[in-house]
Amino acid sequence: MRLTHFLLLAASTALFASGSKLSIQAGAETRSLRSTKMTVTGAKAEEERGLDFTKIEIKALKRLANDQFHRMATEPEHLKTILSSWKNGLMSLDDAAAYMKSQGVSDSAIRHFIAAYSNHKL
Repeated sequence: MRLTHFLLLAASTALFASGSKLSIQAGAETRSLRSTKMTVTGAKAEEERGLDFTKIEIKALKRLANDQFHRMATEPEHLKTILSSWKNGLMSLDDAAAYMKSQGVSDSAIRHFIAAYSNHKL
């Protein structure tokens, strides 16, 4: 019974270890699926870098009653969601800028968000 459990454990470990490698062709070398390299070009690279907010602007956004703008500045996925909704017509850019101004967002932060909107691709 113990031998069976040991063999089962050894086989599952070997199977699991070989499962994280991928071979494209029969004679090709194996490579890890967990690559840390990512190729990013053009507007996508600009979007991945962030909005270049200063620490002072980030702190000012964090102090606002509405945390949406702080999340937009610090969470790329939240920013993409909001920008996509603007592009789909849920809110025009002028309306969005007026709303941000009414919520106390600084002019420089609004300019960052408008630039991100202009660079955003659906």
